[in-house]
Amino acid sequence: MLTDTSRWSHARGNEVVPYRWQATVVKTHRKSILVSSSLVVAAFALSSCGSAAEKTTTQGDPSSSVVAGGATPTATASTEEASSPDAVTVEDYGFTQFPKSDFGPPVVTYGVIISNSGQQIATDVRVQIGIEDASGTVVDSRDEFIPAILPNTAVALAGANIEATGAKKMTVQALPGTYEDLEEESANFEVSKVKTRAQEFGSLKTTAAVASPFTKDLKDLQAVAIYKDAKGKVVGGDFTFLNFIPAKGKATVSIESYAGFKKAPAKTEVYIALTSLRPPEVASCSRLLPAET
Repeated sequence: MLTDTSRWSHARGNEVVPYRWQATVVKTHRKSILVSSSLVVAAFALSSCGSAAEKTTTQGDPSSSVVAGGATPTATASTEEASSPDAVTVEDYGFTQFPKSDFGPPVVTYGVIISNSGQQIATDVRVQIGIEDASGTVVDSRDEFIPAILPNTAVALAGANIEATGAKKMTVQALPGTYEDLEEESANFEVSKVKTRAQEFGSLKTTAAVASPFTKDLKDLQAVAIYKDAKGKVVGGDFTFLNFIPAKGKATVSIESYAGFKKAPAKTEVYIALTSLRPPEVASCSRLLPAET
């Protein structure tokens, strides 16, 4: 894991927060074991939601709540987990392939917008992002987890795949988890003064102000910048962590991208996402609206 660099976002205590592709190595007295959080989640889900035989049956009609590229589910499962199957959709996504340069290796930067059009809070949303070359060979992939998407709003995912080359196609699919009712009247974050500037060595810096109407301090939020061209097409993005926003207070955020953009995008949208709240805690929160430059 990389630890000595100024490019990582820092959380409380100034510890390094790594990119999502970094794994955790647990050392024992005999050997090192690479621990995958996805495997832990998968094992828990299998043990708590039916037997292996039930999960791997090939009989009957397919039943799935997965949505891909804005499409509706292929079939609706009659379970509590899929009570609002059409609410979560892949609203938009896109990428840009940058070749190797004097300043760094080849990079693919991507951005994804996931929306919730329902009247309930969508929780435990899983997202898979795949990038392929012209022959269909996988260039890179990402497995993402969104703790909560509030009603009638959207959140975003973004980042950069280093050493990725030949990217020609991107696929995105999302699997909603459960849905929670709002317990109070909804309110909104207010994101304003969004500005993206081109910097040296093909980097971008996006700054914005965030105001919270909520009566409690909110911690460990994620701020995502989505870059669009003049036609409104998503061309990439990046993210950072916002340590906290005071109750009824304000905060500022700065998001940097080192993908290789030579100039600022025509348009930038900034999304604020909840990352650490449990469903009962988000029930009184509201729509998280993007701000545009």
